[in-house]
Amino acid sequence: MYCGGFKNNGITSSAINLMKNINKQKYQIIVVEDENLGFDETKNLEKVPDDVIKIQTSESLNLFPEEEEAFFQFHDYPLEHLMKHGPTHFLTPGIKRIYQRELKRLLGDTKVDVALDFDGYFKHWTLLMASSNAPNKIIFQHNEMMQEYSKKLNNAYKHRADLNIVFPLYNYFDRIVSVAKPIEMVNKRDLQHIVYDESKMTYVHNSIDYPYILQSSKLEDEAVIPVDTFNFVTMGRLSPEKNQQMMIAAFQKLQEEFPDTNLFIIGSGELEDTLKTYVTELSLDDKVHFLGQLDNPFATIAACDAFLLSSIHEGQPMVLLECLVLNKPILATDTPGCAGLLKGYGLLARNDVENFVMGMKEIRTGYKPPKAFDYKAYNQEAIRMLEEILEMK
Repeated sequence: MYCGGFKNNGITSSAINLMKNINKQKYQIIVVEDENLGFDETKNLEKVPDDVIKIQTSESLNLFPEEEEAFFQFHDYPLEHLMKHGPTHFLTPGIKRIYQRELKRLLGDTKVDVALDFDGYFKHWTLLMASSNAPNKIIFQHNEMMQEYSKKLNNAYKHRADLNIVFPLYNYFDRIVSVAKPIEMVNKRDLQHIVYDESKMTYVHNSIDYPYILQSSKLEDEAVIPVDTFNFVTMGRLSPEKNQQMMIAAFQKLQEEFPDTNLFIIGSGELEDTLKTYVTELSLDDKVHFLGQLDNPFATIAACDAFLLSSIHEGQPMVLLECLVLNKPILATDTPGCAGLLKGYGLLARNDVENFVMGMKEIRTGYKPPKAFDYKAYNQEAIRMLEEILEMK
């Protein structure tokens, strides 16, 4: 199993929850991961249960001289390789042999029943899993993948170089698993020209660690949320797809009618300086509070009055599941992933300032979700769905 580098994101949370929830009598998990993890990533890796075998290795490969030209041609010009060989012969025997040799180096003669690329974004690890001789190969899709393909950061495509290789490799997996039914439908539609057999595409819900969420919410709040104001909170990477600038603009409009409100932002990311400058330009420094990464965000979320999510696109947001466990009123943008999860449990708004501020006003004036989220029943079903996929042949 490859988990995505153990960054501070929902994929990491979902992967760790999977490892905690899975039946230890039936499954032995081996996690393979890069050996060069940063401080936060190493801390997250330490959260992996002790019964999981962890192998850390470099992403570099040993190549024979006669393999080098084909290897670098494949990685430098994947679209030309795709045009030459087609989607079902994209993983040529020579490339596959290189990655099988690396798997042999990592695992020896260990019998692997399931090769699971739980991340689905990084070509090195997808190639390892796709090249495995495991009888069941699975890759996850944690978002609307063509949206991720088109995502830019500083005028550069963030994921395109990897996804140019990952997308054709879908055809070498037995199951392509989205994290929610609406996301499966979007990915089926957007990737039908790439995935040769769309019957491989399915979905499995993310599992949750609700005892940990509830216990953590009762601990001391690192941020010390005031009790005499109405406090909104959001959590997520400060990056373009999370769209926090729109949320902040809507919050400024809300101030005109409800000046007794605060906005607390949990997380870090490449847009942190840009967003802080924007807050200063709007004269909101005493109203919008950047909290950075918190060791225990659940105490802070529990201390606030409502949760906001302003994403342009999402998969099945782990943070929304966590807020549902905490019984928080939620306002999120109307993306397929959010809509599929929040139906009956929260508010949705179109992705613009006018509609988002209307939703914030509704929450500020006393909105309560029409029904409670049965997180225990949800989690049982998520684990059942996962184990069904793991045991498919």
